[in-house]
Amino acid sequence: MTRFLLIFSMCFVSTVLSVAQISSNAFYSEPTQYGGSDPEDPIFFYENINDASLSAPAGIAYQWYQYSTVSNSFEIIAGATSSNLDNIVENGYQVKVTASNGSYDEYSCWNFVPVIKVDSVGMPPKSATCFNLRVTAYTDNKQLTYYKHKSDNNALMVDYGYEWSSQPSGPIDGKTESTHLIDAPLEDTEYTVIVGEKFIARIEPGTRSKLYEAIAVEAKYSFETEGTADNEATEASAPMVVRFTDESLGKVNDWEWTFGDAGKDFVPDPIFTFQKFTEGGYPVILKVKNLDSECESETAPETFTVKNIVIKVPTAFTPFSTPTRNDKFKILYRSINKYTIVIYNRWGRKVYQSNNPADGWDGRIGNRRAEPGVYFYKIEATGFDKGEKENLEGAIHLIVN
Repeated sequence: MTRFLLIFSMCFVSTVLSVAQISSNAFYSEPTQYGGSDPEDPIFFYENINDASLSAPAGIAYQWYQYSTVSNSFEIIAGATSSNLDNIVENGYQVKVTASNGSYDEYSCWNFVPVIKVDSVGMPPKSATCFNLRVTAYTDNKQLTYYKHKSDNNALMVDYGYEWSSQPSGPIDGKTESTHLIDAPLEDTEYTVIVGEKFIARIEPGTRSKLYEAIAVEAKYSFETEGTADNEATEASAPMVVRFTDESLGKVNDWEWTFGDAGKDFVPDPIFTFQKFTEGGYPVILKVKNLDSECESETAPETFTVKNIVIKVPTAFTPFSTPTRNDKFKILYRSINKYTIVIYNRWGRKVYQSNNPADGWDGRIGNRRAEPGVYFYKIEATGFDKGEKENLEGAIHLIVN
């Protein structure tokens, strides 16, 4: 829909000695982009050049000039000696304004009728890779050419202006060039460009959209380690059971898990058991792939460590104390594969036996309390690594408070 809003724009002029400027009935204006040390001139934009009118700054005498691409200079317009200039064409104009003291200034401007035509939003051939995507607005806009006349007369083009957005939002949002190279999206994304929104006062901007079907993937995962206080522990006693959950992005349809030298798996969410200690641990890597596009990604190695066998035996316990504290004789351990403990009294009578290192003696013999005093234990245990073995003997004190 065309929006009817008339804006009389006033732009800075080309002289650094004056704040005066050429004015116009244009609906929009912006400065030139000469660059360097040259001061900028105004560029005026119209719906209809036949209605255009220019007005010079105040003075006592005026002479207007029109730019010639043949001579690369402003040439005098015969009879154009008033402060206003009508019946102009799409071109550059200059006015020499004489002041009452006889000095003069020169002011320049450029005048155009923009025409917006957006053909499509596209991804050029071979621009979509597993890592990058080039998104381009293809236009057939009318070329608006002006010239850097103050020095080298180089041809310059008016930028119609581009405003990009995407759904879902991404790195292209707010970009303002006609083409952009961005990271390849990991989900299907619709890209939209608005061309010429700066002319919205009188000209409907051109808008085009295109849906891009994602081909890239990114490997990611989470995990939970069973039997630990920290569910995300990467170090635990054997057997170390870890539940892995694939959280990769993109259209993944192939998985390869590598658990160091302990094995592989090819399902999205494996449960893996690390059985024994190994020097340096187990570097875990997830590699995922989109079999249709052949895009793939893998995680950096994350090391999972199985601890060596450890057994620590207390020297005393108080089974019948109040409040209950240290009321069982229990070892501290890790990475035990096989285990046996036997406890004897001073006369060599067996009072307790277990094959579970998590169990403990509660100080009772049958249904009665054992007498306080010294008892003796014998522990035999093996770890998960070949040759790991512990044979421990010692005394423990059963204390009654």
